[in-house]
Amino acid sequence: MDATTHPLALHTDDDLMQLVEAGDAEGAVAELQRRYGKRIHNFVRGLLRDDHLAQDAVQEVFAKVFLKSHLYASGTNFRAWLFEIARNQALSTLRSRRRSPRPVSSLNQLEQENDLLESVADPSENRGLEEQEFMEAFATAVADLPDHYREVFEICVRQGKPYDAAAKQLGIPTGTVAIRIMRGRKRLFQALSRHLDRLRRPPACFQ
Repeated sequence: MDATTHPLALHTDDDLMQLVEAGDAEGAVAELQRRYGKRIHNFVRGLLRDDHLAQDAVQEVFAKVFLKSHLYASGTNFRAWLFEIARNQALSTLRSRRRSPRPVSSLNQLEQENDLLESVADPSENRGLEEQEFMEAFATAVADLPDHYREVFEICVRQGKPYDAAAKQLGIPTGTVAIRIMRGRKRLFQALSRHLDRLRRPPACFQ
C-alpha cells in the first residue's frame, strides 16, 4: 500500500498523535513509522555504527512515541521531538552496550543478575538477600503479564532476539512487538516499584 492509498496518509503528524492519545496507538504509530522510519534508522545507525542495534533502536523509538505521547505538545515541531527521542534512545543503547558487551540469552544468568542489581543504594545491606528478593519478584511479575505481553518479553528480552525476528515468529507487525514490549515494561515497573526504589538505576531490561 503506497502513501496515497494508506488510510492515515492524509492525517498530519499532530492528528496522528491525537489518535495515539485517543487509543488508536498501533495504527497511528505505524503511520508515523512509515513516514519517519528510514530517516530515524539512518540517524541512529550513524550514532550506533551497527545496523542490527539500529533496527531495534528504531522500534524502541516508536514505542516511546506511544509511551510518551502525553508529553508532546500539539502545534510544536513533531520531527524535532521525534529526533530527540531517537537521540536519547541511541545514547541509552550505547550505554547498555558498554555495560553488557555480550548478548545475554537469559535474565537468570549470574552476569545479568549482577548487572540488574548493580549499585544498591545502601551497601551495608545484605546484597544477596536483596538479589534473591528482586529476582523472585521479577519472575512473579513476568509470569503475571498478559500472554501477549509476556510472549514478546520472553522472546526479545530473555532470548535476546531482535524485534523483527519476534514479529516474524508471532506473525505480527514489528511495531506491535515494540509497543507490547513497552507496555509490558510499564506493568513491570508498577509491579516492582518497591524493589526498584532501592536501586540507583533501573535494571537494563527496563531501559
